[in-house]
Amino acid sequence: MMKRLPLLGGLAVLALSVSLTGCDPDKNKPTDTPGTTTPAKAGETGSTVPATDNKATFAAFNKPRKETGDITLKVITNGNSPFWDSMGEGLKVGVKEAGANPSSGWTYPQKADNNSQKDVFEQTMAANVDGIAVSPVQADAFAAVIDSAIAKGVPVITFDSDSPTSKRLAYIGTINYEAGKRAGEAAVTLFPNGGAFVAFVGNMTADNAKQRFQGFVDATKDHKITMLQAPYEDDKDATGRAHANVADAITKYGNKINGFLGLYSYNGPAIVDEVQKAGLLGKVKIVVFDGEPRTLDNLAKKLVDVAVVQKPFEFGRISARLLMLINRKGLDAALMELKPELEKSGMTVDPEKHIIDTGVQVITPANAPAFLKELKDKGLKST
Repeated sequence: MMKRLPLLGGLAVLALSVSLTGCDPDKNKPTDTPGTTTPAKAGETGSTVPATDNKATFAAFNKPRKETGDITLKVITNGNSPFWDSMGEGLKVGVKEAGANPSSGWTYPQKADNNSQKDVFEQTMAANVDGIAVSPVQADAFAAVIDSAIAKGVPVITFDSDSPTSKRLAYIGTINYEAGKRAGEAAVTLFPNGGAFVAFVGNMTADNAKQRFQGFVDATKDHKITMLQAPYEDDKDATGRAHANVADAITKYGNKINGFLGLYSYNGPAIVDEVQKAGLLGKVKIVVFDGEPRTLDNLAKKLVDVAVVQKPFEFGRISARLLMLINRKGLDAALMELKPELEKSGMTVDPEKHIIDTGVQVITPANAPAFLKELKDKGLKST
């Protein structure tokens, strides 16, 4: 992976450390009523389709910004997790393929909240980079931050989690509503006669969290599968609150719970740990997102029933390629140039909506061995 350095004098961090929350611990206490969000349908707020008319912005970036000279790019994640290791590897490949400055790299906020991520974004802007890819912690709250950079002529795209009310130039990643539906469809197969789930997540303010949860709810609502309450939120405290929330749900609901849903990558390992402590392994079903190393191991051990995995390697690789092409050739030309290559690899590019859907895979203990071999062959330890 790229060499990672701490933030110094406005330079973006490239180091990894555990991301902890500094928010009020009572702020995200769960409620007793299942939450609802707006499904990701074309043209609706909450989807990956911009809620505002960005035609003028898109047109402004259709002209090459920097046809020659050095290009430096930065990627800003929404926190720290092994999930991002694969993205970092993809970014390294993408930077090389695109011919960007080798110092291009990635960073993350020490605290997984909007203000901390805003600080990192502004430090990155101060370093005079030529393009930024960001996965917003809070979709709507971060829109103004993105728009400020766009107004200064700096290309900004989103990946993994969108900010559809912003003027971002494109979104790369999973169509999270559809991914949530895939998880819900898998749950229906696991519970043909219905069941009761509890969900866990970092922040429901993030667009990916809202869409995954709503997709799951919509796919299961006509199959007697219910959510016992709104998702527990942990502010991306992977080692503390993520575990405590699962333990609390087990204490609160006992044998009323049939299934556990982990919406963020680290929720899967936390669920398995606490279910194992409670002696419930084999008595409940576990559906998770993403393939952190421990989740992949748990799949191999048949401790996880379903994992909906994304392609973070491609998030990094394509972000570098797209930002470079936007600088050299303009937005529309960049999307059209990438389209044949990406669609040949099974992805979908919509130049009109400015969306690159990298797709997902549904992994179970049955197909896990082949999937794990494929990852190993690519030199990846997570996805």
